[in-house]
Amino acid sequence: MYVSLCRGIPESSFRKPPKPLPQQTHRLNLTGGGGPPRRKTSGYTRPQFAGPMELETLMEEGASPGPGSREGDAPTADDGTRASLSNGDKAPHRHLQEQQRQEQQLDSAAAAMKSNSERPRSSLNLYLAACTANMGALAAGCALTWSSPTLVKLLDGDTGMKITKDESSWVGSLVTLGAAIGPILAGVVLDRLGRKSTILLSMILSAISWIIIGSVPGLMALYVARVLAGIAVGVIFTAVPMYIAEIAEMRLRSSLGTLMQFFLVVGFLIEYIVGPYSSYLTLVIVSLATPVLCFGMFIWMPDSPQSLLIRPGGEQKAMESLRWLRGNPQETALIKELEEIKKSIDEAKKEKSGFAELFANRGNIKAVIISCAMVAWQQFSGINVVLLYSEPIFLKTGVQLSASVSTIIVGTVMLIAAGVTPSLAKITTMRTLLYISAIGMAITDGTLGLFFYLQESGRDVSSIGWLPVTSLVLFIITYCLGFGPLPWAIMGEIFPTNLKSVASALTASFCWILGFILTKLFGAVSDAIGIYSVFWIFAVCCIFALLFTAFLLPQTEGKTLQEIQDMLHGRNKSSNHKMTRA
Repeated sequence: MYVSLCRGIPESSFRKPPKPLPQQTHRLNLTGGGGPPRRKTSGYTRPQFAGPMELETLMEEGASPGPGSREGDAPTADDGTRASLSNGDKAPHRHLQEQQRQEQQLDSAAAAMKSNSERPRSSLNLYLAACTANMGALAAGCALTWSSPTLVKLLDGDTGMKITKDESSWVGSLVTLGAAIGPILAGVVLDRLGRKSTILLSMILSAISWIIIGSVPGLMALYVARVLAGIAVGVIFTAVPMYIAEIAEMRLRSSLGTLMQFFLVVGFLIEYIVGPYSSYLTLVIVSLATPVLCFGMFIWMPDSPQSLLIRPGGEQKAMESLRWLRGNPQETALIKELEEIKKSIDEAKKEKSGFAELFANRGNIKAVIISCAMVAWQQFSGINVVLLYSEPIFLKTGVQLSASVSTIIVGTVMLIAAGVTPSLAKITTMRTLLYISAIGMAITDGTLGLFFYLQESGRDVSSIGWLPVTSLVLFIITYCLGFGPLPWAIMGEIFPTNLKSVASALTASFCWILGFILTKLFGAVSDAIGIYSVFWIFAVCCIFALLFTAFLLPQTEGKTLQEIQDMLHGRNKSSNHKMTRA
């Protein structure tokens, strides 16, 4: 019916009109009157309808409305042909699609950022850098205890070179003299060369010392080599803790800090195990392998961000170092951490950090006394005498268990104790560990002195032949619990940031000078007053260490660094007259 109604429409009504004239720029006409149209029109003219029925018939036959239509205008191409769109002008629709697409991209980026922030960062690179740096501590451990199995062979002439007892004391003690020089050298080169290059330099010195020992005959060459080895040890004890502290995340700083003691004891154990059952040259080659291995591994590690930032143009390298050490971090977190490091460096540059500043005020002087006293009690416990002369000491006992096996037992126990100490430190206080350590070392030193007294008095000690080994094992355990690692931790708490490097060098040098004096005089004093008297003196020193800890050591646990400085400088009334006690 509708088709028949439309048959009367003239054909001209469907005729395609000529192309419209170009539109002129105009303001939007909202009056509905004349003027240009509001939007682009189709290329077809509106047919003339007799009524609404005719329009409906046209729609059914597929005709399109003309240019005057408000609804359903169909756009045309530039050539005037009808476009394929039949849903009116698509400009607003395209704008909506573009907006939706941008929103989807923003949502995707936000989701990626959220996923990246929630993804756990890997600490593998951090542990790898810390372990390879602490390979230097392993090399230092080998250098320190090389004399224990070797002096017996040198005294007997098994190496082709026979030395006297006085000369053996120099061979054993010169390494500690060199270790007293090492921190001074480290203080000079740490900022100039960087932490990484300083550690690598110490490995070169260590390797040279072993090459001299193995290839250059003569006692003077041996002396020079031992001093060089000691210098390398002193540099390691200064540079490695600083490197670890600068690369470590705050949550891992304590656990990474204990790695040095562990690797050091591994070096002790290598010498104790290999030395008694190998030739002089074989032990030198094994010992040489440790600095070579450290150098070959650590050279691929990055320097610390702090070390890179203090050098001109090092900011980009510092960012790359930090990115590698942190595993897979957010860029914003990296930038924030780097800015904090830069701020701390800038603040440190503003403050004086020379050696004279250590004695510039009451608080700093008190910190120097406390720090040096703690390492003094550490040395007066007899630890370096035990480590450097463990095999000769066991030979003096005359027990059935061989001296080599006894030394290996001591080294193994020390390794276990070094691994257990970090866990114990989490469940008790530092002061409690120092109490246990001082009491335990006093008892074991006194017991060992009693055994030697009974032996030199002509008593039969065969029934208590187990006592020396047991005493030294317990001595090592109690030493590792407290007075082994904790004096260095206390030193890090009681000095201000700008003086820590200077204070570290001073304390380490003082520690090794005492070690040199004790190890050099041990043999002569033992011959003069008896070895039992020496160990009883060590026991008395441990009692003094206990008293110092109880009455003079300030309570630093639970206090901020600023509160500790206030306490040392007497800015708190409660601490002006006495130290805080446990």
